[in-house]
Amino acid sequence: MVINFQNRQYELVSKIKTTGSGTIELYAASDAGVEGVKYTIACVSDLELARKLVPVTTKANTNFSFKDLHASFNADGRYYVVFLHASGRTLQQVIERGNCNLQERLLLMKNIFAQIFLLNMPDCFLYEVLRKDNIVIEEDLSVRFNYFFTEVDYYWKVQEKDCIGRISGLVQELFAKELEQKSSRELTKFARDMEEGRFAYLWDCYVAYDNIYEVVLTKSERQELQPRRIWWRAWEKLKQIFPKIRAALAAALILSAAIYLLLNLPNPVMSDNGIKFGQIGTLEMQEQAK
Repeated sequence: MVINFQNRQYELVSKIKTTGSGTIELYAASDAGVEGVKYTIACVSDLELARKLVPVTTKANTNFSFKDLHASFNADGRYYVVFLHASGRTLQQVIERGNCNLQERLLLMKNIFAQIFLLNMPDCFLYEVLRKDNIVIEEDLSVRFNYFFTEVDYYWKVQEKDCIGRISGLVQELFAKELEQKSSRELTKFARDMEEGRFAYLWDCYVAYDNIYEVVLTKSERQELQPRRIWWRAWEKLKQIFPKIRAALAAALILSAAIYLLLNLPNPVMSDNGIKFGQIGTLEMQEQAK
């Protein structure tokens, strides 16, 4: 199938998926009769949804640096959005294989930040591409994005803090080993600050990461990053479970006290002779002769 628009012809190579409750069909495409450039084309059949997408999918309304947005147009009663398509291994595959050393992962995260600001795309698309399967890694560890429209219904609500949350998740996964071993104080603090929402803007995240990048990279090259000692990690684990231990000890203390009282205090009900009191207050008690 070929889609014609002005002097361009886009050939639909294969269908990727249907999304947005069936209102958007995604296709892999290329220039008709020309090999090389690949596209992802979103075909929107819902005109109301198309109307909502226009402000974030037209060249006139988006930043000129958002070069991944190739074109958008109406044809055959449908609205088409054409993005450049990136081929290659995804970040998800890189993480699953686990064959990147720390220096490579540090550079990879830096390149993700750089690509975010280079493209300067609307927040809704940034939120979309910050998925592990939408981030494509080149051989030189540069980064490209794919646009697969998975959360269209949420587009109108996306804020910058949502994108920061997505990046925080990427940081947690990319540096999972170092964060678990707490081998880098700089990385640990940066990841914690992101997770706790201490950055108000994406630019703040980038500046903070850029500030620790060279430090962590240098320490890694000098092999100065070592897992914390066993006793330190054991103490950290103990601090995490201490509230549970304290609650268990308190419960054990109460239970032992109750058992002690039950076993040692006299019980008039269980005694044949009862309890004899010689005096109550100032009143002396005398035993009556039988």
